[in-house]
Amino acid sequence: MSRGARVRVFLRTYSWEAFLFGLLVVAVLAASLVSPLYLGVFQILYSLQQSMAITGILAVGFMFIVLVGEIDISLPALAAVATVSFAHLSMMGVPVWAAILLMLCVTGLGGLFNGLLVVTFSLPSMAVTLGMIAVYRAVALWIGGSDGFGMDAFQPSYVWLGSEAIANVVPISLVFLVVLFIAAYLVVHRTAYGRLLYATGNNRKATYMSGHSVKAIIVGTYVIAGVLAGAAALVFVGQYQSARSDNLTEILLFVVACIALGGFSLEGGKGNVVGLVLSILLLGTIQNAMGLTNVDGSIQTLVIGLILALSIILPVILRQLKKTRATRWGPKP
Repeated sequence: MSRGARVRVFLRTYSWEAFLFGLLVVAVLAASLVSPLYLGVFQILYSLQQSMAITGILAVGFMFIVLVGEIDISLPALAAVATVSFAHLSMMGVPVWAAILLMLCVTGLGGLFNGLLVVTFSLPSMAVTLGMIAVYRAVALWIGGSDGFGMDAFQPSYVWLGSEAIANVVPISLVFLVVLFIAAYLVVHRTAYGRLLYATGNNRKATYMSGHSVKAIIVGTYVIAGVLAGAAALVFVGQYQSARSDNLTEILLFVVACIALGGFSLEGGKGNVVGLVLSILLLGTIQNAMGLTNVDGSIQTLVIGLILALSIILPVILRQLKKTRATRWGPKP
């Protein structure tokens, strides 16, 4: 295959990702024009930490579930349970390594419970996880009370992941996020398990007929997402040094927007980690630029909501245009 042919194949395969990359370049240029502060190294790293770290971790977990054609909108509420649990363990004097293991087990079990409810009773995952939002928020309220926990509740080691930086420049949480992106890419695109995720999302019957347990695959994605919700809680505690039952209530819109804009289909079996990373960078850049120009929070939410709507509608329009063009110019019998 010639070099030109390889380039054409690459562009066809990653056309949406190339489109996102172009939008990201435009967004960065626009942000640097609207605010002279944007291109500062410390500002970029700080803004990436604030806008990407927690959202990115949750989005990776969300991605695994979406790939098999399911959804879990209770992940932020589960992360809230993790924040108050972590604070409570800190006040009890539990060593941080033990507290992290306990907290990740709690969120992993929460994800397991969600997955079992969905597959055991063949319930719609949207309805199940919508109900679990109320359950997890109630549990978080029971653990943390109405006032929650402030920074005095946390031992210094408990806030390390979300607050420390390498050489006082590169946030540890960003390094963790990059490692997570790499690990997710290898799992999804370079392992047999990743191929099973796509197979389950595209054709569950064929996956089952090939000898694989579709229910186990689906439940496994919920467990992964639950554990990552706990990891997001670790970063949240470090960044904000607080824990309340209403933590992360507004992050779901951003996470879903990252998934939709990244090229994933809520029906499953479509999308890749590269698209997710680009969508997170793009939305983070847009949000950062709006923050630097003092755009009102409600307007920021409106913008993210519009981007979410467009990211769902635009692929449909493009597919319809492609189908129309193929019908008009394709070979005739």
